[in-house]
Formats: sequence, C-alpha cells, structure tokens
Amino acid sequence: MGAICFKLAGRLGLSLMVASGIVASGQLPVSGQAAPSPEVQSSPTELQAETEAGDTSVRTFRVHIHELFNQGEYSELEAISSRLQNQRLRFRGGAWQLRVFYSMISYPPSLTATDAEWQAQIAKLEHWAKSYPNSAAPRVAMADAYLRFAWKARGNGFANTVTPEGWTLFKERVQSARQVLEDAAKLSVNCPEWYRAMQTVALAQGWPRQQVDALAESALKNEPGYFYFATAQATYLLPKWYGKPGETEQYAEQVADKTGGEEGNIEYFFIASAMNCCRKTQAPALSWSRVRQGFGALDQQYGTTNHERNTMAWLALRAGDKDTAQQLFARIGNDWDESVWKAKVRFDASRTGQTIAGTEPVQADGATPISTETIR
Repeated sequence: MGAICFKLAGRLGLSLMVASGIVASGQLPVSGQAAPSPEVQSSPTELQAETEAGDTSVRTFRVHIHELFNQGEYSELEAISSRLQNQRLRFRGGAWQLRVFYSMISYPPSLTATDAEWQAQIAKLEHWAKSYPNSAAPRVAMADAYLRFAWKARGNGFANTVTPEGWTLFKERVQSARQVLEDAAKLSVNCPEWYRAMQTVALAQGWPRQQVDALAESALKNEPGYFYFATAQATYLLPKWYGKPGETEQYAEQVADKTGGEEGNIEYFFIASAMNCCRKTQAPALSWSRVRQGFGALDQQYGTTNHERNTMAWLALRAGDKDTAQQLFARIGNDWDESVWKAKVRFDASRTGQTIAGTEPVQADGATPISTETIR
C-alpha cells in the first residue's frame, strides 16, 4: 500500500523521467532559474482553478479526504491514492478523482489561509513523507502546496503589481516545489500529478520551449487521458506567456487528434473551457464545432455536471451560437454557477439576452455562428 503513484526502482529499473531524458543531466534549466519577466507574465488565475464540485459525490469525496488528512490517516490516504491511479477513476463531468484527491491535500481548506497555515500544511505533508519514505504521494502534494503558496506570494494581478518581496518569495517557493519533485523522481515516480506539477514549475520558471514540449510529451505518454497535461501546455503557449498567437489553437488540435476519438474531442472541450471561459477569450481560433463535439462526447461518456453545462452555455454565447446556449439554459434552469457568471444578474441577462440593472449579457466575440442540431 505504500507504493502510491510510484513504483520502486528495483522493479522498474531507471526512473521514467531519467529514462526519457527530462530529468537527465543538462536537460532541465539550471536550478534556481529566474521566474518569467514582468513583460511576459499576467494573471495566472486559470492555473489555480479546479473543477467545481457540481456533484454530490465530489463534495462527499472532498470532505472524506480532508477528514482523513486532518486525522493523519496516511495509510488510508496511501491506499486511496493507489486505487485512484490504478483504476483511473473519474467523476461525473470527467474530472479525475486523482486530481481532486491532490487538490484536497495540497492546500489549507481556507481560501484566505495565512502563511502560518500554509506552513503547517506543508509540515504535515513532510511528516507523511517521512512516515512513507518510498511514497511519492506526499511529495507530489507538497510540491503542489509550494506552488500554490508561491502564487499566494505573487498574487493574481499583472506582473507590474507584484512587490519585490513577492517576487522573491515566489521564486523561492517555486524552486522548493521543483526540488521536491526532483527528489521524488529518484523514487521512480509514475504518477500523472508529478508531471502536471512540474509543468507548473516550468511555466513559473520560464523553461525553454524545447524542454517544456519534451515534458508535455512524456506526461501524455505516462497517462494519455489526463487532460490536465494538455491544458497546462496550452496555457504555456498563450501569447501572454511564452507562445505566439495561434499556437495554443494549433496545439489543441494536434493533441486532440493524437488522443483521437471521443476522448480527443473531450480533451479539446476542456482546453477551450480553460482558455476561453469565463472572462475573456484567450484562444479565439479554437474550433467551435469541435468544442461542441467535445461537450457532446463528455455528456454521453461521463455525463456533465451543472458546472460543465454553465461553462458550455457561456462559451456558446461567446461563439454566437444562441441556439445551443438556449438548449443549455433550459437544462440549467435557475441553477447558475457563480464561478462561470460571477453574478446572478449576469446569468439572468445572458439567459434572456436583455440588459438587466445595467448588466449586459455575454456577447459574441466575433466567432462565426454555426447551424446547430440539438445537443443532448
């Protein structure tokens, strides 16, 4: 039960990451490389967003994991982590249970947690790691915690709003996350979350494109269905980070084609959700037809929660597809999602197409409307 997201080197030989050359000497940027320059960075709120708990089973799961962690039931957490990875379990709406598991143990429950609370969370993860020296689970969670703690120091504003102290703490904490992940790699890590966390390190430290592409490729080979890899790479390729206009859209098409079938279309939908919902369109050339296909495939294969339906309604309005939006509003009823619409008045205005109390509905952003058939 101790081999969580992890296989012993004695059983597999060389670490997967060493074997692929990603952590081999000279492949990664030098330790302590500077974070992105202020000219490149902007608000990274999409990195911190998690799949909303739109289903009772998700909320119940979160409460259970939180209670186990608070009680120090590490053996039980080890067993759960192993089962979630081995069985590739997913919630309604497509969210991987493994991802939700890590989100519950990598940061304090309070959104306004103090630095002392963050440090206490990391200390508990360190205790878990010492109790299970051959397990990657607490180490990957610890890296996640350092990364979230880093963004707390930096803030979510544009780079020119970050204080010198904020930049210093940001860099130090990101480097701590990287060190934890590199130490975990020596244990022959075979966990999807290891790669996803390292992708965030790569973004924060501004790794060169060649290394970032290699990391994303290795991640997708490790677990092709873990769509969080694709959304992380798509984020790196946004113009506000390190890409050029159109690169995110080109990547989305390529990675979805490589995954193939309905899973590829679902992956495309999740990329669109991460890039274009719910404030502004960051990847305007994404195919609306394929986004629709992806949502339909998600609905059929895993089912959708209220969160995905609200997201799709928002995206439909931005694409100028009012027919699809109205079909979704009929399914949503009054069960609006604050993470999508921000305020009830915006939801009501968008649903009716009328300005309400000075709040305008979500408008099309120039995408060409398409003829639509009824979506499930």
